Amino acid sequence: MVGALLRVVLLVAVGAAVVVFRDRLAEWWDGLVGVAWSWVALAALTQLLSLHCLALQQRVLVRAGGGDVPLRHASTTIYAGNTIASTVPVAGAAASAAYTYRRLHALGNSPALVGWALAVSGIAATATLAVVLAVGSAATGSLWGSLGAFLATAAGVLPVVGLVLVLRHERSRTVVVRLATGVVTTLSRWVRSLRGRQVERRIEELLTSLGAFRLSFGAASAAGLLALANWVLDVAALALALVAVGAPVPWQGLLLAWGAGALVSSARLTPGGIGVVEAALASALVAVGLPASQAVPAVLVYRLVSLWLLVGIGALLLLADPGSTARGGRRRHADTPAS
Repeated sequence: MVGALLRVVLLVAVGAAVVVFRDRLAEWWDGLVGVAWSWVALAALTQLLSLHCLALQQRVLVRAGGGDVPLRHASTTIYAGNTIASTVPVAGAAASAAYTYRRLHALGNSPALVGWALAVSGIAATATLAVVLAVGSAATGSLWGSLGAFLATAAGVLPVVGLVLVLRHERSRTVVVRLATGVVTTLSRWVRSLRGRQVERRIEELLTSLGAFRLSFGAASAAGLLALANWVLDVAALALALVAVGAPVPWQGLLLAWGAGALVSSARLTPGGIGVVEAALASALVAVGLPASQAVPAVLVYRLVSLWLLVGIGALLLLADPGSTARGGRRRHADTPAS
């Protein structure tokens, strides 16, 4: 029902945009016709490298916990998971996480290890995104930009501190267990499967098992740098899309403009952020000084390589192997965390 409603809203919005901007459509089309496809190809390669960084990060984290995932399986999982996240309405992120969990567990990695690796990956993504936004805010050179940099840095640090406290500090873990138990108890009034399952004990056991894993300085640095490289390469793809349509790259405001699109995309208002991301990103580029005749074609090229190309590859991989098994992979029973 929600997905159908979102599609209707999107169609209405597209129709309204066509009516409102009908005089500009020809101008934007001219910008796309004159695109330099060699730069588009370079932007596409940059996006592929960006996603490859996440596959490498996944492998680093699983290995740090004593498990293993072949790079080929890590890559296919990342591409397929990205497609699921981009195409499933509303619950795309949850569906993608569930798919990734099944794939990594099928390789013989313990549930605790897989959950820990996914949690650390999410924290790394949030923290490094905050770093990118902080740099972008500081680059504006304004008081508000400096304040934005501070807030973005704090937003990146808080999840890390929170994870450490929950996993290592007994009192913090106890508070989280009580809160989670209260939420589950409330939900159990409507969801029968949650009733009578000793929720508090299971949550405590899960957090304790997650806290048993140790991340070395080298592995933590590699995971953080790969997460940062994923974002930076995505920004580079946007810059290359601008070059492809013959637009100047607004270096001072590029990170903030890209950040506007990234934040709107994370809200997942529509599958893949279709419509809303394009509008937010084009508006942000216009706000930093680009004319709409260049901003709109550049955004369309960027979305071609950052959304449709990656979704297409992931869809092909899902069709080739729709199951969650990892055939041919070496199964390992990593039930004991690495010290």
